[in-house]
Amino acid sequence: MRCWAEININNLYANIDEIEKVAPKEKIIAVIKADAYGHGMLKICESLIKKGIKFFAVATAEEALKIKEVDENVEILILGPIEYEYMDKISEKNIYFMVTDFEEIEYLENSKTKTNVFITVDTGMGRVGFQKEEIDKLISKLENCKYVNPIGIFSHFSSSDTDEKYTKFQEDNFKEICDKITSKIPAVKYKHLLNSFGTIKLKNDGYDFVRVGIIAYGGVTEEETKPYKFKPVMSLFAKISYIKTLYKDSYISYGNTYLGKAGETYATVSIGYADGVRRDLSNKGYVYYKGYRCNIVGRVCMDQLIIALPKELVGEAKKGDTVEFFGENISVVEVADLCNTISYEILCGISQRVPRIYK
Repeated sequence: MRCWAEININNLYANIDEIEKVAPKEKIIAVIKADAYGHGMLKICESLIKKGIKFFAVATAEEALKIKEVDENVEILILGPIEYEYMDKISEKNIYFMVTDFEEIEYLENSKTKTNVFITVDTGMGRVGFQKEEIDKLISKLENCKYVNPIGIFSHFSSSDTDEKYTKFQEDNFKEICDKITSKIPAVKYKHLLNSFGTIKLKNDGYDFVRVGIIAYGGVTEEETKPYKFKPVMSLFAKISYIKTLYKDSYISYGNTYLGKAGETYATVSIGYADGVRRDLSNKGYVYYKGYRCNIVGRVCMDQLIIALPKELVGEAKKGDTVEFFGENISVVEVADLCNTISYEILCGISQRVPRIYK
């Protein structure tokens, strides 16, 4: 293989153990949307079932139906809005989905299909869900529903990792809305709000579930999750395909953005932006190789890139050797920072042509 991603299931299990220090296993909803953040949804789902996780969250109806093929008995919640044409089929499969506005409630009532749903409320994320000013109208609507059965309420934090004050504002909003709805609609049994950072920073006593995503995959730093320690589940590797020492100063890669120096040694690595190595890493990223961080020089190409070898590795480097882009030696958060993005995007961006190796 020219490049591959190793998925360490033992690290995944260690991360679940860490989460269990603050929330019991029966409260955990494992978020496995977007192909389990690039880790492979079906394999991750199977592994977590073996670990004792029974509730999963996805983003689309298609993802939910695939999970039902893995295990008919697991519980699934779709976190994103779904199209009307999927609602009947999803209900028949006993998959939970959310309703976000009055039109969806009207559609479900008119379809005359008994449906258990979660009510999504907007507490400050500003994405989807009923606003606080609509709750009285929502209660009135639900009290007259014959087919829509609201069994739960949830919302989502916008900045639980960075803004304690705003997170408290959202939590207060959620509690106020929940109290109002549950006092009138006794069918509502479940409440959940806490995402990954909310789970490790806030008390979960008042919630029936916690939704964990990025911390389960270890796409975080030790500093931001203290005192809890999460291990990286994915590591990205590629092989050196070519090595050369320049006879004279020469430009490297597209656009002549890097001038290689005579006498210096460079290696071509078989991975590029089509595999998920961001072009942002051109002339500023690095890889881990034989104990050294080797700089990426020139622009990252579609299928290849070039690294500069330090003097200590000249003569040691060989075609077929493996370099690490992130994993045990380079945090995916470091890579994300270099790209001015977040670890979620880096992990989700590893393309499907990169084989996943589970160990």
